[in-house]
Amino acid sequence: MSASPSVEPATQSENVTLPSLDNPFNVFDIYDAHQKYIKLHSGDKSMIYKKAEGIDVSYAQGKIDWQAVKDSGIDYAIIRAGYGNANKYPNQVDTWFKYNIEEATKVGMDIGIYWYSYADDVETARYEAESCYEVIKDYDINYPVYFDIEEPKHKNFSTARVSEIIESFCSTIESKGYYAGVYTFASLLNTKIYQQVLDKYAVWVAHWDVPAPGYSYSYGMWQYHATGRVNGISTDVDLDHCYINYPYLISPDTYVPDGTETDSSDQIYPVSINKGVAKGIDVSVWQGKIDWDKVKASGVDYAIVRAGYGNLATQTDKYFEANMEGAEKAGIDCGVYWYSYASSPEDAVLEAEACYAAIKDYKFEYPVYYAVEDPSIAALSNQQITDIINAFCSTLEKKGYYVGVKSYANFLNTRVDSSVYSKYDVWVAHYGVSKPAFNNHFNMWQFSNEGKIDGIKGYVNCNYAYLDFPAIMKSAHKNGF
Repeated sequence: MSASPSVEPATQSENVTLPSLDNPFNVFDIYDAHQKYIKLHSGDKSMIYKKAEGIDVSYAQGKIDWQAVKDSGIDYAIIRAGYGNANKYPNQVDTWFKYNIEEATKVGMDIGIYWYSYADDVETARYEAESCYEVIKDYDINYPVYFDIEEPKHKNFSTARVSEIIESFCSTIESKGYYAGVYTFASLLNTKIYQQVLDKYAVWVAHWDVPAPGYSYSYGMWQYHATGRVNGISTDVDLDHCYINYPYLISPDTYVPDGTETDSSDQIYPVSINKGVAKGIDVSVWQGKIDWDKVKASGVDYAIVRAGYGNLATQTDKYFEANMEGAEKAGIDCGVYWYSYASSPEDAVLEAEACYAAIKDYKFEYPVYYAVEDPSIAALSNQQITDIINAFCSTLEKKGYYVGVKSYANFLNTRVDSSVYSKYDVWVAHYGVSKPAFNNHFNMWQFSNEGKIDGIKGYVNCNYAYLDFPAIMKSAHKNGF
């Protein structure tokens, strides 16, 4: 916020963190984050999305000519009501709040609120929410009330602590009848707040001067520029895009449509493919003999090599050893996958043992993945599939491997219990899209099965990795390190 200490937005590389905390993908699934709001309102779902242009302001902008702002094409304003615990320190109400909200309302601006936080704990955050309520309670507000958490000290708090602070403020303000939200920079959203907290509230992400914000999950508003110029304001001002029709969601009975509403987020949000921290391929006997030096020269960082399939050690991939040796000599980091035909947990354990027999003499900078995608598996129940994955993965994990599951997005969404994703890494396959339609965390995406790479005849699968897996393996002493 322009009214708070300067905080630089994060770069893409700063967003990488441990697998349990990060789904490092640069676009989002709007439906998941906002489904509770759709359920809360039984009105016309064609009203849910709407593009609107806004600003956020505080005392730092001085006296604003709100009619000039409105005439310049600004639809809404998020106004700072204050900061800290104003019940204890009354002078912490923003000095221009009353003027801003009353004058902006007079000219027909839609209004939201933000409260700048200095909270260190749950109790202080609750006091801040009470302070905010006392300031805003006599005004009509048709955008969320946002908890602005961006003090430098907050970056040093644990994820649990930051999440508890946010939950305390937002739940308190929500209990007063307001639509609560959280504002901060992409880096803090990605690394310091549990997703189950963010899923409950409106998210306003700050990431300046980039094609799309580097935030991994859903959001309703994006602060995209910190030095905007708008008629009626004599200083720089933050500029914002909004994509969710908050005035409708907050007051559906009194909302008057203007024809720009839609039931689809398509073409509303910025779309940007995050190509991760490394580009890779996955290979098997089907690629035949590979010239790994040419593969390396083409820009490939890593390869996931098929070790084999089924529950017999004799089913090791014919080219596994040659591929491992060739990739290693060329300086390409490797992981492996084992293709499953298991019909029971007992079969899965046998597959894990067969996989171990094939890979035990190698080191791998990338995970050992269990590829669960054969059509024969589709006849099993969800519980059977989940039990099979757990049996394979737990067996290899006990042997010191960093393990993951690989399949298609739809299969992972509908056939596997989500508890698997909190225990093991995920490699999701989804082709021809700007992002995979997977509803949980993932750290590798197989985005194409028609790649063309120098050194490989025919097509090859292409992937993006979103974690520095080699560093993880070495520091955690996994996969032979």
